[in-house]
Amino acid sequence: MGAALSIAVLFTVSSTIVRVASVVLEHSGIPMSVARIQALSALSGTGFTTTESEMILLTPVRRKVLATLMIAGSIGLASIAATIVVGAFGVSKTPNGLAGQVAAIAAAIVYGRYILLSPRVDAFVCGFAYRWLEREGEGRCSFTVVHRLAEDWLIAEHLLREDIAAEPAEWSFEGLTPLGVRDPVSGEAEHPWSGARPERGQALVLLGPIAAHSSFADRYGSTAFGRGH
Repeated sequence: MGAALSIAVLFTVSSTIVRVASVVLEHSGIPMSVARIQALSALSGTGFTTTESEMILLTPVRRKVLATLMIAGSIGLASIAATIVVGAFGVSKTPNGLAGQVAAIAAAIVYGRYILLSPRVDAFVCGFAYRWLEREGEGRCSFTVVHRLAEDWLIAEHLLREDIAAEPAEWSFEGLTPLGVRDPVSGEAEHPWSGARPERGQALVLLGPIAAHSSFADRYGSTAFGRGH
């Protein structure tokens, strides 16, 4: 029973850490599917390396999140928490002791489900992520940052929610240079951009200042986040 309680607490603590870290990464401009696997990889020390891993290292905020996850994983933070909880409850074969451990396991499972699925937790974590990123000078990012060229210049990918004009001059946003278009489903990319009209559902890769990217995303972009934060 003690082993089952340890596993339940270990899963709950690990899930909570990954949940918070992935939302912060998502708000920094990384798709949720990528943020989750990279946060889990950093916490577990797996070192899962893909081309997407390079995206994680492009901004100071993302590096801070990854460093925190690596430290938490290296000291076994979740394991320590599980050991403390099991030590507090003790491992007893008496009826009362077994009942307490069963109740603790059930509580850990309910808590884990609540953390992963509750809209209230989602809103709280998103609010925390937004405030922390604002304090770090980053702010919420509604597009995918592919590469940071300077403090305020980016190459970013915008998922379009509507068809837009083929001529950049008609977008009403100065300073943005189209580099290519990618189909998010097939993964096929067109680099350099041929000048064809970008269509709804395509990912348009642009070069320009952060302010112009933000304005473009507000006008034409679809959310990069999995839950519409």
